[in-house]
Amino acid sequence: MLWLEYHPLVASYARGDIGPEFATKYRLPIPQHAPFAIGYTFENNPHHYLPDFVGTLADGTPFLAEAGMEDDKRGDRNLAKAEAARRLACLQQGTFWIGTERTLTKRRHYNLVFLHARRKTFPAFSDIAAVLPEVWPWGEMAEVAEVASRLSHQFPQEMVEAAIWKVVADAAAQGHLLLDLEQYTLSRTLPLALLPPDAPVLVPSPLPDTLLPESETTRVAAIERQPSTLIPGPTFDASTLPEPQRAQFHRNLRAVEQVLAGATQSSVAEKEGIPRSTLSRLVSRTRERGQIACVPHGSYRRATSLHPAFAECIRRLFGLPTRLTMTAIREHTEMQQVAARLSKETGTPVSLPSYKQVRTAVQHLKLDPDLMAMREGAKSVARPRESAESFVLSIPAPALLTQVDEHTMDLYVVTPSGETVASRVHAAALICVKMGAILGAVLALGPLKEEDYMRLVKVCMERKDHLVGITGCEHSWPCFGKPAIIFHDRGKIFTSERARQVLVDRLGIITEQAPPYAPSAKGTVETLFRWMTERFEKRLPNSSYGVHDAETAAQAGGMTLEELERCFYQAIVDDYQRDARYDTTTTPLHPVGTGGSGVRGATVFGFTR
Repeated sequence: MLWLEYHPLVASYARGDIGPEFATKYRLPIPQHAPFAIGYTFENNPHHYLPDFVGTLADGTPFLAEAGMEDDKRGDRNLAKAEAARRLACLQQGTFWIGTERTLTKRRHYNLVFLHARRKTFPAFSDIAAVLPEVWPWGEMAEVAEVASRLSHQFPQEMVEAAIWKVVADAAAQGHLLLDLEQYTLSRTLPLALLPPDAPVLVPSPLPDTLLPESETTRVAAIERQPSTLIPGPTFDASTLPEPQRAQFHRNLRAVEQVLAGATQSSVAEKEGIPRSTLSRLVSRTRERGQIACVPHGSYRRATSLHPAFAECIRRLFGLPTRLTMTAIREHTEMQQVAARLSKETGTPVSLPSYKQVRTAVQHLKLDPDLMAMREGAKSVARPRESAESFVLSIPAPALLTQVDEHTMDLYVVTPSGETVASRVHAAALICVKMGAILGAVLALGPLKEEDYMRLVKVCMERKDHLVGITGCEHSWPCFGKPAIIFHDRGKIFTSERARQVLVDRLGIITEQAPPYAPSAKGTVETLFRWMTERFEKRLPNSSYGVHDAETAAQAGGMTLEELERCFYQAIVDDYQRDARYDTTTTPLHPVGTGGSGVRGATVFGFTR
């Protein structure tokens, strides 16, 4: 604003962005030409903006002016605004200026503030100004302190100096101050010279009308010239790109525009430093897709033709700990189920995605570091201690992913009469991976069969109040629900056709097989059995009396199958569930919900913590 105030060719100026509401709120007068709205197009959408200043020059022509930080004014949207204002000024035979911190230097700003603060009038000014030309002739280089001393015998020293600075400020506004305000800082000891009123005015260097380099700017040769329409399609907002990619985008766009305007690809490629084959491909892709084709590779992603339901299914299968391959993901039964569901909803046959589509989707998923960390089995961020209710409500689907495994323990089981019936006990447990809660567990004297596996799933899905009561547990066992996914190894009972028919076809539970010779893939359930082996033996009769012979201890304590199951469930409910690491029953809570867990309609009930 001070630059306009002290420009000798500016006759009048006013704010162009003051509307009635703004003026009323801050009690400001509404300028004659405000608000001055200018229409422009950005990304094929019409917009309006208000310039910072509007005014009239000494010759009667209008002018528009913008001011701001250069980095902000170089944004694509602001460049579009500036181009619209520049064209409007040309249409009106006027001028457009853009002032930034680079064109309006701090030294000039300091000097203008210095003069403006000393330009106020006072009663004795006219008397001092009348005799000032006598002691300070036009064109004489003199210091303000020296000129003030020449009139100190007629007027007070302070009033003379104040009058001199006001005369200097008025001369600067009229273009008659012989001093470069860009090079020198005003002071009492700086030599100055004033030109006579009839001398030609000294005009400061004009401000630019654009911030684009000269090679990127096409001057308006005629007022009727229309914006370039060589590149079809919508524009691209380059302000969203980092600085190196933004510069490369503008370089590509400039090269394509030159080729489309008629220049040869060889000359443009040599001038811009782009391989000729790359430039040819850029021109071809820009004609098809618009400016977005000029964005450097990897900075954007084209819209995919893959259905969102397939994309979500691929993402979930890719994140499974089984680390499915691309072929396994494409041929997975869940993909077929999604296709069947979409066909039923749309009424038209929906085919599975091609292998190329799955491969492209997987390649994009590999760019997500969080997803890759989950796929590689990285440890999650430690969860702080929370209240029981808030922790439960923060889990969208506690039983979404479960693990099942069988284990053997060298324990002797006797009949009530004391006869040994088995020297090894087989156990199976189904555990929630996210919560670490045991959903179900069973014991058997012989190798586990399919019936025992079905009994385990039944225990998992039912409430366990009756089981807790008959086994004499001190605490409740509120963990139950239908799992969405059961992760198992290659055991026969888990991979049998009968188990698949019951779990997959009838119950709608997805079964996933762990890779061979990889016990770490089922680390949660493996850790559980290691803990159970240590803690369960402490509950056996005579285990704390120094009896280390298993058969003798079992016979002495009368370890029947009923007693063994009682100790087994008590170890789960009263020991495991109460352990600090696996505490899931601190406060009894109502079920979180009985709705779907988000995977094949699995019903999930709440766990307590």
